Amino acid sequence: MADVLRVLTGDGQKVEPGEEFGSLTLRAESDGGPAGGLVVSFFVDDPSGTGTGFHGGSPVMVTTDVHGAATTDVPLVAGDSGGTVRVLATAGTVTVEYTLEVVAGGS
Repeated sequence: MADVLRVLTGDGQKVEPGEEFGSLTLRAESDGGPAGGLVVSFFVDDPSGTGTGFHGGSPVMVTTDVHGAATTDVPLVAGDSGGTVRVLATAGTVTVEYTLEVVAGGS
């Protein structure tokens, strides 16, 4: 079981409608060290109604490696409307959040 999930890469990305976001990577830790073999679920929360989602739907489930790392391997595709998208990654009762943005109009 993980004590903490730490975002490594992917937070703060901005893409235009229809584009793919880069992979999201986190590190699961237990007692200060890596927590391998844990299943992490990545869920899309789309309060702005952008239409963003993982190809094939949510959640995307990834197992942490021996270093405690988990990286999404399914494309996260930006929807047709601009706005903020959150991706919540959970392992057991521990959660971490990524905040992403779909930038409409090339801004």
